[in-house]
This record gives sequence, C-alpha cells and structure tokens, in this order.
Amino acid sequence: MNEPPNVILAPVDGSDSAAAAARYAAMLCQALGAPLRLLFVFPEDALHLLGVPPETAGENQIDSYSPERFTAVRDRRARHVFDGVRAQLDGVDVQIDETLLTGEPAAQIVAHAGATANPMIVMGRRGLSRMSELLMGSVSHRVVHQASCPVVVVNR
Repeated sequence: MNEPPNVILAPVDGSDSAAAAARYAAMLCQALGAPLRLLFVFPEDALHLLGVPPETAGENQIDSYSPERFTAVRDRRARHVFDGVRAQLDGVDVQIDETLLTGEPAAQIVAHAGATANPMIVMGRRGLSRMSELLMGSVSHRVVHQASCPVVVVNR
C-alpha cells in the first residue's frame, strides 16, 4: 500500500471497544480526508442469531421468527448501533456511510473489504460476546489474518 486509503471501514456492534475504534477511525478520516464507512454485521437468520444449530431447532423456535420479524429485529438493532456511534462522533467533520451485512462477522468484514477499492479496517479488539470469543476466537484476530488490506486494531 503506497497511498492512503480511499475509505476507512469501522465494524461496529454496540460495544465500547467498537465505539472507541470508530472514534479513532473518524480521527484518521479527518487527517486523511477519507470517508468513514460503519459496518454492522448481523446473523443471516434467526437460528444463527439464537445460536441454535439448524438441524436441532425445534419447530416453535423456527416459527417464532418469521423472515419479516427477523428483518425488523435486524434493522432495529443496526439502526440502534449506527445511531449510537453517530452520537459519539457528533461534531466530527467526516462523511459517514453505513453498511449492513449479514452472516459471520469476520468473513463478511473481510469480504466487504475485498470488494472495496483501497480500504483500511479500523476495529476494536473485543466485541460484545466474550464467551463466543473464547470458543471461536476473536473477530478481530480472524480479520487481521484474513484481510488483504491494512487493519488497525484499537485496544481499549
């Protein structure tokens, strides 16, 4: 990478760590004159949201989350997280875009960065779920090792 990034991607999930990383990313955006793109990744369906393997889900678990209900939950959560980050960035003079992705967080962040011209990812070290981090490894760790662009991990 011989030139500054065209866009800085900041994955956010509502955690303090992600908010701190978004503030750092906004500061970098101001210095570089680059836009900030907030990324929010939500599970692809209700079973993944609940952490239930699809093959063991009961009929009542499946029926209680219609696609319409699931979409409404996803959209409300994304709006809540994006609005929270924007409130913390109030007064920062950078262009801020929002992108909602669905699927496994690390894979979606890396794929989005791969489809973006000359990005940089700035993310927090820890997200909301420390238990899943212990079981599956951290999202930031996977992104650092899989992304083909620069990744800055903010240690809050």
